[in-house]
Amino acid sequence: MTNRKIKLGIDWVIKKGETVDEVANTFDVSSRRIEQLVKIFKETGKYPILNPKRRPKVHLTEEQKKIIKQAYSESFFGARMLRHHILKRYKQNIPQNKIHEYLLEIGIAKPDPKKQKKRNRCRYERKHRLSLLHADYMENEGIHVIAFEDDASRKILSIGEFNNATTDNALEILKVAEQEALEANGLIQAINMDRGSQFYPNKKDKNGEADSVFRDYLESKGIKHIPSRRNNPQTNGKIERWFQEYLKHRNKFNSANEFKDWYNDRIHGSLKLEWGETPNEAFVRKMQPETILGQFFKTFGW
Repeated sequence: MTNRKIKLGIDWVIKKGETVDEVANTFDVSSRRIEQLVKIFKETGKYPILNPKRRPKVHLTEEQKKIIKQAYSESFFGARMLRHHILKRYKQNIPQNKIHEYLLEIGIAKPDPKKQKKRNRCRYERKHRLSLLHADYMENEGIHVIAFEDDASRKILSIGEFNNATTDNALEILKVAEQEALEANGLIQAINMDRGSQFYPNKKDKNGEADSVFRDYLESKGIKHIPSRRNNPQTNGKIERWFQEYLKHRNKFNSANEFKDWYNDRIHGSLKLEWGETPNEAFVRKMQPETILGQFFKTFGW
């Protein structure tokens, strides 16, 4: 905006009674900017004047645009996460708003009013890896997907795609997760899942006892079974959120495990963003002290 437009905008709001949104749309600025200008005029009685020595607007270079495109093709991140991906891999600190503007310009990003509102969050997170896994089935175009996700590190330990959502298929993928944990010198301590018939005994026999192959297997392995409350998917929200990433990006990969490996090696927004941390890196960082000691003895043969 120019000084003339600032004066016009304030006059239209105060003298003509136009709404802030109408003036903002006319001058192609945010409603918040018009509110600020009107507030200054009401408090001082003077029209705000632009500072002629203010920092000029900085535009992206062609090299930066090239880096943004390349980084997006590697990670498929939005502007917030893409900034950290670029900083870690390309050692360039491109402002998030500049990245978002460019993604909008080339048609990759789209405005999302829901994300412009501040949301209240109450996130829980385990301190150490393998202390809790999240698991669930999701159906996508006739394919039933199941995955086991580590709560502390967000690492996907195992993933499977089947024609049917059965207990046997769930146990098959769980055993892969157990093997992954063993190779990392650890054991799965607990698993959180919903009350689906594949995981939870919903029917009782003639003696009034509920039978569950999945639950019995967990008990035999010393793994605690933590079923979610009924009609409360937020309990298992981490795996539900991961399913969104699966739906967005699975078709870019030849296999489920290829997608899993890519996801585990990608920066995660709930981890140490200042480090550009990935689930694989967090899985190592969040080892229990006894696991670190055990790996030390294993490495040196003591």
